[in-house]
Amino acid sequence: MRAVLWEGKPEKVVVKNVPVPTIQRPEDVIVRVTVATICGSDLHIWHGELGGSEVPWIMGHEAVGIVTEIGTAVDTIKIGDKVVIPDAPAAGHIVVDAVRTPLGELGSGSYGLGNGFGLDLGGCQAEYVRVPFADDSLTKIPNDPAINELDYLLLSDIWPTAWECLDFSGFRPGDAVAVFGAGPVGLLCAYSALLRGASAVFSIDHVPLRLELAKTLGAIPIDFTKGDPSAQILAKRKEGVNRCCDCCGSVTSLNGNLERDPDYIMREAVKLASFRGGIGFVGVYFHCPPSQGTPRGDDVPANISFPISDFMSKNLSLSGGFADVKRLWRQLLDLLEGGRAHPSFIVSDEVGIDEVPEAYERFDKKRETKTIIRFPWQDESS
Repeated sequence: MRAVLWEGKPEKVVVKNVPVPTIQRPEDVIVRVTVATICGSDLHIWHGELGGSEVPWIMGHEAVGIVTEIGTAVDTIKIGDKVVIPDAPAAGHIVVDAVRTPLGELGSGSYGLGNGFGLDLGGCQAEYVRVPFADDSLTKIPNDPAINELDYLLLSDIWPTAWECLDFSGFRPGDAVAVFGAGPVGLLCAYSALLRGASAVFSIDHVPLRLELAKTLGAIPIDFTKGDPSAQILAKRKEGVNRCCDCCGSVTSLNGNLERDPDYIMREAVKLASFRGGIGFVGVYFHCPPSQGTPRGDDVPANISFPISDFMSKNLSLSGGFADVKRLWRQLLDLLEGGRAHPSFIVSDEVGIDEVPEAYERFDKKRETKTIIRFPWQDESS
């Protein structure tokens, strides 16, 4: 099968033929991928900052596909079902099957991050994927050309991650929200805040294309190259905002001069948050030691400076980490099936698998908001 591989060379992925995955446990299924994505966290790998220590590995952790093979213990999933693959499959019914990875306990691990992050899972930027504990890992979606499968595709990771950032911040309906970053996660965070009843949403970035898209959603765009976002927003709302959401992380935290400044977003969030407000973060603050798989691991600092005194004096809260996407599926599916949410508005680019290396470059240069990879059998019947 064709798959996108990371071989440890910064700013480069390759497309090669690799073996098709096979059933390894009775609870496994094999999924033929119909559409996958390039995610912002894939760029951290592409830059050599995140992932396992050994190369190569298959990239990607967001996909929709058709089940083509099932293990003998699989009960609710059938051959021919159309399914969403989560970024991190379930651990199964026995706790000892969970994997302790560098990112914490991730069930059977995570797709697309290499060794140390899963039980030989591979990645989703490939024609076929093995899914362990399929009954608990997968969610079925309508195999119907009338639906927009891209809305469902974003359940794999990015939309639940954006939604959970609001949860981390302590969001409640009526809150004013500032979202740092208007990349795909940040845009979906702003979108979700408005969907959930925010009174005002500020979208902070410097890329005109992204800020314009945020404005079309109903968010207030803030270009941080024209002054600190805290100063710009406090001039509009002297009380600040109830919730701040960091959808960038230290590795993409830039100051007004567009220089890397790992502390900048957290400093600004503490300035901007109102008394008893909250800060949520899903941006990457995770440090990987330099290795074959992470030749630039030191680019992500293990520690940052934090304004703890101001944080305490305002009685703020801080929470963040990695989203458990499966936990949020039911409520997000209800929004999709009820026609109330259409998160695929962020998709701006569609490529075939052999075009993926160039698509990474465009995405890194912020020429696209979200890129999907469509496979040639997409329109074939299952």
